[in-house]
Amino acid sequence: MKLKDRVAVITGAATGLGFETARLFFREGARIVGVYHQKYDEKKIRDTFGSSEKVLYAKADITDPDEVKSIRCAVERKFGRVHILVNNAAVSSSGNIEETTEEEFKRVMDVNVFGMFLVTKQLFPMMKKERSVIVNVASNIGIMGMAGRIAYTTSKGAVVNFTKSLALDCAPLGIRVNAIAPGAIYTEMVDDFLRQHPSEEFKKNIMAMHALNRFSEPIEIARAILFLASDDSSYATGTILSVDGGYTCGK
Repeated sequence: MKLKDRVAVITGAATGLGFETARLFFREGARIVGVYHQKYDEKKIRDTFGSSEKVLYAKADITDPDEVKSIRCAVERKFGRVHILVNNAAVSSSGNIEETTEEEFKRVMDVNVFGMFLVTKQLFPMMKKERSVIVNVASNIGIMGMAGRIAYTTSKGAVVNFTKSLALDCAPLGIRVNAIAPGAIYTEMVDDFLRQHPSEEFKKNIMAMHALNRFSEPIEIARAILFLASDDSSYATGTILSVDGGYTCGK
Protein backbone atom coordinates (compact mmCIF):
# COMPACT_ATOMS: atom_id res chain seq x y z
CA MET A 1 0.00 0.00 0.00
CA LYS A 2 1.52 3.30 -1.14
CA LEU A 3 -0.38 5.54 1.30
CA LYS A 4 -0.78 3.36 4.38
CA ASP A 5 -2.14 5.39 7.33
CA ARG A 6 -1.55 8.74 5.63
CA VAL A 7 -4.28 11.34 6.03
CA ALA A 8 -5.42 12.75 2.69
CA VAL A 9 -7.70 15.78 2.36
CA ILE A 10 -9.39 15.88 -1.06
CA THR A 11 -11.64 18.75 -2.14
CA GLY A 12 -14.46 18.15 -4.58
CA ALA A 13 -14.40 14.53 -3.40
CA ALA A 14 -18.04 13.54 -3.84
CA THR A 15 -18.08 13.29 -7.64
CA GLY A 16 -15.89 12.84 -10.70
CA LEU A 17 -12.12 12.93 -10.37
CA GLY A 18 -12.21 13.79 -6.68
CA PHE A 19 -14.32 10.77 -5.84
CA GLU A 20 -12.17 8.46 -7.97
CA THR A 21 -9.06 9.81 -6.26
CA ALA A 22 -10.57 9.27 -2.81
CA ARG A 23 -11.51 5.71 -3.72
CA LEU A 24 -8.03 4.93 -5.07
CA PHE A 25 -6.28 6.51 -2.09
CA PHE A 26 -8.50 4.51 0.28
CA ARG A 27 -7.52 1.28 -1.50
CA GLU A 28 -3.90 2.32 -1.04
CA GLY A 29 -4.37 2.58 2.73
CA ALA A 30 -5.03 6.30 3.21
CA ARG A 31 -7.39 7.89 5.69
CA ILE A 32 -9.72 10.14 3.72
CA VAL A 33 -11.22 13.55 4.41
CA GLY A 34 -13.51 14.25 1.48
CA VAL A 35 -14.70 17.83 1.15
CA TYR A 36 -17.80 18.50 -0.93
CA HIS A 37 -20.12 21.44 -1.51
CA GLN A 38 -23.35 20.50 -3.28
CA LYS A 39 -23.57 17.13 -5.02
CA TYR A 40 -23.36 14.25 -2.55
CA ASP A 41 -24.64 10.71 -3.08
CA GLU A 42 -24.73 9.22 0.39
CA LYS A 43 -25.43 5.70 -0.90
CA LYS A 44 -22.46 5.81 -3.29
CA ILE A 45 -20.16 6.99 -0.50
CA ARG A 46 -21.48 4.32 1.88
CA ASP A 47 -21.22 1.55 -0.74
CA THR A 48 -17.64 2.58 -1.51
CA PHE A 49 -16.23 3.14 1.96
CA GLY A 50 -18.72 1.33 4.19
CA SER A 51 -18.77 2.63 7.74
CA SER A 52 -14.98 2.91 7.91
CA GLU A 53 -13.61 5.07 10.69
CA LYS A 54 -10.86 5.98 8.24
CA VAL A 55 -13.20 8.13 6.13
CA LEU A 56 -14.80 11.49 6.87
CA TYR A 57 -16.91 13.41 4.36
CA ALA A 58 -17.64 17.02 5.26
CA LYS A 59 -19.62 19.74 3.50
CA ALA A 60 -18.05 23.17 3.00
CA ASP A 61 -17.99 26.10 0.64
CA ILE A 62 -14.26 26.47 0.06
CA THR A 63 -14.66 30.16 -0.81
CA ASP A 64 -15.92 30.89 2.72
CA PRO A 65 -13.07 31.33 5.25
CA ASP A 66 -15.25 30.29 8.19
CA GLU A 67 -16.38 27.08 6.50
CA VAL A 68 -12.82 26.20 5.49
CA LYS A 69 -11.76 26.77 9.09
CA SER A 70 -14.48 24.34 10.17
CA ILE A 71 -12.96 21.72 7.87
CA ARG A 72 -9.57 22.27 9.46
CA CYS A 73 -11.12 21.82 12.91
CA ALA A 74 -12.88 18.62 11.78
CA VAL A 75 -9.60 17.21 10.46
CA GLU A 76 -7.83 18.09 13.70
CA ARG A 77 -10.52 16.37 15.78
CA LYS A 78 -10.71 13.26 13.60
CA PHE A 79 -7.10 12.62 12.61
CA GLY A 80 -4.92 15.39 14.06
CA ARG A 81 -2.66 15.63 11.01
CA VAL A 82 -2.52 16.00 7.24
CA HIS A 83 -0.03 14.19 5.00
CA ILE A 84 -1.61 14.87 1.60
CA LEU A 85 -3.77 17.68 0.23
CA VAL A 86 -5.41 17.33 -3.18
CA ASN A 87 -6.91 20.64 -4.32
CA ASN A 88 -9.39 19.29 -6.83
CA ALA A 89 -12.61 21.30 -6.34
CA ALA A 90 -13.44 23.46 -9.34
CA VAL A 91 -16.24 24.86 -11.43
CA SER A 92 -16.32 25.08 -15.21
CA SER A 93 -17.30 27.97 -17.43
CA SER A 94 -17.74 28.76 -21.11
CA GLY A 95 -17.68 32.11 -22.88
CA ASN A 96 -15.30 34.58 -24.43
CA ILE A 97 -14.49 38.05 -23.08
CA GLU A 98 -17.73 39.54 -24.42
CA GLU A 99 -19.97 36.69 -23.27
CA THR A 100 -18.53 36.25 -19.78
CA THR A 101 -20.08 38.45 -17.12
CA GLU A 102 -18.12 40.00 -14.28
CA GLU A 103 -20.10 37.85 -11.84
CA GLU A 104 -19.25 34.65 -13.74
CA PHE A 105 -15.56 35.46 -13.96
CA LYS A 106 -15.43 36.18 -10.23
CA ARG A 107 -17.34 32.98 -9.40
CA VAL A 108 -14.83 30.85 -11.30
CA MET A 109 -11.79 32.58 -9.83
CA ASP A 110 -13.26 32.39 -6.32
CA VAL A 111 -13.70 28.61 -6.44
CA ASN A 112 -10.79 27.55 -8.63
CA VAL A 113 -8.13 29.90 -7.21
CA PHE A 114 -9.18 31.61 -3.99
CA GLY A 115 -10.73 28.40 -2.62
CA MET A 116 -7.52 26.49 -3.31
CA PHE A 117 -5.57 29.22 -1.53
CA LEU A 118 -7.89 29.18 1.50
CA VAL A 119 -7.83 25.41 1.96
CA THR A 120 -4.05 25.27 1.61
CA LYS A 121 -3.52 28.15 4.02
CA GLN A 122 -5.82 26.71 6.70
CA LEU A 123 -4.23 23.24 6.59
CA PHE A 124 -0.67 24.47 6.23
CA PRO A 125 0.25 24.45 9.95
CA MET A 126 -0.60 20.74 10.12
CA MET A 127 1.20 20.00 6.87
CA LYS A 128 4.41 21.67 8.05
CA LYS A 129 4.63 19.15 10.88
CA GLU A 130 4.42 16.17 8.53
CA ARG A 131 6.54 17.27 5.52
CA SER A 132 3.37 16.79 3.52
CA VAL A 133 2.57 16.62 -0.19
CA ILE A 134 0.23 18.96 -2.09
CA VAL A 135 -1.26 18.07 -5.46
CA ASN A 136 -3.24 20.74 -7.30
CA VAL A 137 -5.53 19.92 -10.21
CA ALA A 138 -4.76 22.28 -13.08
CA SER A 139 -5.68 21.61 -16.73
CA ASN A 140 -4.12 21.23 -20.14
CA ILE A 141 -5.97 24.38 -21.21
CA GLY A 142 -4.47 26.21 -18.25
CA ILE A 143 -1.15 25.67 -20.00
CA MET A 144 -2.14 26.29 -23.62
CA GLY A 145 -5.37 28.30 -23.44
CA MET A 146 -8.57 27.67 -25.36
CA ALA A 147 -10.93 29.91 -27.27
CA GLY A 148 -14.31 30.58 -25.69
CA ARG A 149 -13.35 29.66 -22.11
CA ILE A 150 -11.71 32.81 -20.80
CA ALA A 151 -12.62 32.43 -17.11
CA TYR A 152 -11.82 28.73 -16.77
CA THR A 153 -8.50 28.86 -18.62
CA THR A 154 -7.42 31.92 -16.63
CA SER A 155 -8.21 30.17 -13.36
CA LYS A 156 -6.32 27.03 -14.32
CA GLY A 157 -3.34 29.07 -15.48
CA ALA A 158 -3.34 30.58 -12.00
CA VAL A 159 -3.28 27.06 -10.51
CA VAL A 160 -0.11 26.35 -12.51
CA ASN A 161 1.74 29.37 -11.15
CA PHE A 162 0.34 28.98 -7.63
CA THR A 163 1.86 25.49 -7.71
CA LYS A 164 5.28 26.66 -8.86
CA SER A 165 5.50 29.56 -6.40
CA LEU A 166 4.24 27.46 -3.49
CA ALA A 167 6.74 24.73 -4.35
CA LEU A 168 9.58 27.22 -4.00
CA ASP A 169 8.22 28.53 -0.69
CA CYS A 170 7.74 25.01 0.66
CA ALA A 171 10.95 23.30 -0.46
CA PRO A 172 12.94 24.38 2.64
CA LEU A 173 10.16 22.89 4.79
CA GLY A 174 10.33 19.51 3.05
CA ILE A 175 6.83 19.93 1.58
CA ARG A 176 6.49 18.94 -2.06
CA VAL A 177 3.96 20.75 -4.28
CA ASN A 178 3.00 19.54 -7.75
CA ALA A 179 0.08 19.81 -10.14
CA ILE A 180 -1.64 17.50 -12.55
CA ALA A 181 -2.77 18.96 -15.88
CA PRO A 182 -5.38 16.59 -17.34
CA GLY A 183 -7.00 16.73 -20.72
CA ALA A 184 -10.75 16.22 -21.05
CA ILE A 185 -11.98 13.75 -18.43
CA TYR A 186 -15.34 12.06 -18.82
CA THR A 187 -16.92 13.36 -15.61
CA GLU A 188 -20.09 15.19 -14.61
CA MET A 189 -18.34 18.51 -15.32
CA VAL A 190 -17.54 17.51 -18.90
CA ASP A 191 -21.06 16.13 -19.27
CA ASP A 192 -22.45 19.53 -18.24
CA PHE A 193 -20.13 21.27 -20.71
CA LEU A 194 -21.20 18.96 -23.56
CA ARG A 195 -24.87 19.55 -22.80
CA GLN A 196 -24.27 23.21 -23.62
CA HIS A 197 -23.01 22.07 -27.05
CA PRO A 198 -25.27 19.09 -27.84
CA SER A 199 -24.09 18.25 -31.37
CA GLU A 200 -22.17 15.01 -31.82
CA GLU A 201 -19.77 16.88 -34.09
CA PHE A 202 -18.75 19.18 -31.23
CA LYS A 203 -17.94 16.17 -29.01
CA LYS A 204 -15.88 14.59 -31.78
CA ASN A 205 -13.96 17.83 -32.29
CA ILE A 206 -13.07 17.99 -28.58
CA MET A 207 -11.81 14.41 -28.65
CA ALA A 208 -9.85 15.09 -31.84
CA MET A 209 -7.84 17.81 -30.06
CA HIS A 210 -6.18 14.97 -28.11
CA ALA A 211 -3.68 12.74 -29.92
CA LEU A 212 -5.37 9.66 -28.41
CA ASN A 213 -8.69 10.93 -29.81
CA ARG A 214 -10.76 10.22 -26.70
CA PHE A 215 -11.67 11.47 -23.25
CA SER A 216 -9.81 10.03 -20.29
CA GLU A 217 -11.53 8.01 -17.59
CA PRO A 218 -11.27 9.50 -14.07
CA ILE A 219 -9.19 6.55 -12.83
CA GLU A 220 -6.50 7.32 -15.42
CA ILE A 221 -5.97 10.77 -13.90
CA ALA A 222 -6.40 9.52 -10.32
CA ARG A 223 -3.48 7.14 -10.82
CA ALA A 224 -1.29 10.08 -11.84
CA ILE A 225 -2.41 12.02 -8.75
CA LEU A 226 -1.48 8.96 -6.67
CA PHE A 227 2.00 9.04 -8.21
CA LEU A 228 2.47 12.70 -7.24
CA ALA A 229 1.06 12.09 -3.74
CA SER A 230 3.21 9.06 -3.00
CA ASP A 231 6.90 8.49 -2.39
CA ASP A 232 7.19 7.31 -6.01
CA SER A 233 7.59 11.01 -6.93
CA SER A 234 9.92 11.88 -4.04
CA TYR A 235 12.20 14.08 -6.21
CA ALA A 236 9.37 16.00 -7.90
CA THR A 237 8.30 19.45 -6.79
CA GLY A 238 7.03 22.36 -8.84
CA THR A 239 6.16 19.85 -11.55
CA ILE A 240 3.14 20.32 -13.81
CA LEU A 241 2.42 16.79 -14.97
CA SER A 242 0.46 16.73 -18.23
CA VAL A 243 -1.74 13.66 -18.52
CA ASP A 244 -3.78 14.88 -21.43
CA GLY A 245 -3.87 12.29 -24.16
CA GLY A 246 -1.37 14.29 -26.19
CA TYR A 247 -3.28 17.58 -26.20
CA THR A 248 -0.27 19.73 -25.32
CA CYS A 249 1.86 18.03 -27.97
CA GLY A 250 0.09 20.29 -30.44
CA LYS A 251 -1.63 17.72 -32.62
